[in-house]
Parts: sequence; C-alpha cells; structure tokens
Amino acid sequence: MDWKRIIKEETENSGIVMFPSWKNPKKKYPYVILPFESRLSVNFQKAYVIAMKLLLKKELKECNCLLLPEAKAFLLAPLALATNKEIVLIRKRDYLIHGQIVIKQEKAYRDKKHRNMLYCVGLDRDDRPLLIDDMISSGNTSIGIIKAIESKGLKLTGIAAFYERGEGMINITKETGYRPKAVARLEVVNDSPKCFLHDF
Repeated sequence: MDWKRIIKEETENSGIVMFPSWKNPKKKYPYVILPFESRLSVNFQKAYVIAMKLLLKKELKECNCLLLPEAKAFLLAPLALATNKEIVLIRKRDYLIHGQIVIKQEKAYRDKKHRNMLYCVGLDRDDRPLLIDDMISSGNTSIGIIKAIESKGLKLTGIAAFYERGEGMINITKETGYRPKAVARLEVVNDSPKCFLHDF
C-alpha cells in the first residue's frame, strides 16, 4: 500500500470554509475540513495506522494505553486495536466523579477569557499513556492535558498528532519539555490544502 500517496491525496482533496477570526471578525481564516471531520475511507484508515505505527515505534512499545481527546481523536481508535493497546478517553462531559482529572482547555480560536473544560476518569496511577490527537495547531489542548495529567503524578510516554499546523509543536515543547511528533504538516497555499509528510 502506498500510504504516503493516500494520505497526501485525501488530505489535499479536503474542502475549505472561511470562518471569522475571534480577534478580528472582519478577517477570515481558512478552516480545512479534513478526512477526520468528514469521511474516512478504508484506505485512509489503513494508511494512518501504518503511518502512526512507524512514527511512534518507541512510544507504542513503552505505553500501555492511548489517551484520546474528544472528539476527532476518537477516530484514531483503530490504532489501538492494531497495536493491542487500551484506550482512555478525554471527554467534554463532567461526570462529577471524585478523582476525575479536570483539564482547562484554551482554544486557539477563542478569547483566552473563555475556556472549555475536559475530563478524564479512566487513568490509573500505574498507567503509561501516549497522548494522540488528530491535530496540533496552537498546542493549547495538549498543554492543558499534559499539565493536568502530570499534576496527578502521571508521566506521558509521548505526544503525537496526525497533522500539525501553526506553532503548536514548538509551544508544547516550550511549555512542557515534551517533543511532540506528527505524521504531516498542513498548510493552506493559494486557498488549497497542502499536505507535507514528515520524514520518520
């Protein structure tokens, strides 16, 4: 299977919508409707499992579970099945359970005064989670998760995303010391999505 070609082609066939910026409502930014938000072909699912297994060889050996934030990262679940790992979910729902991990999430497209909360109830003290998301853009979601997880005495075996965009990877390293990995960098060039696969 030519997994690189499949990922590049299906990513670059994604549509784009223009959304107003919260900083300046008169200015719009291009939002790419990626396969994780529209339709995942069987070939794309197979391709991303191959890519993630190659990208995360070391981390997948060290971890005992995949930590997946709601909602699009849930679509990475086939990787858990392919690597015989358990899944721990991070949800937007507050279960009001004593001991749940509460995560403060600052979104890149919202004023910093407005925060979304995330919640995790599935982690045990001896877990070695690998945090995986569909996209790292500002890095704020990952930074919030890392801080909350480490405040409970847990350490991540790694951080990864399928796509990266913006300065998120740099921001995560500056804020937490972790060096995240990604399969590909997403850019918008001449109003079209472009997928640049990383070497690994």
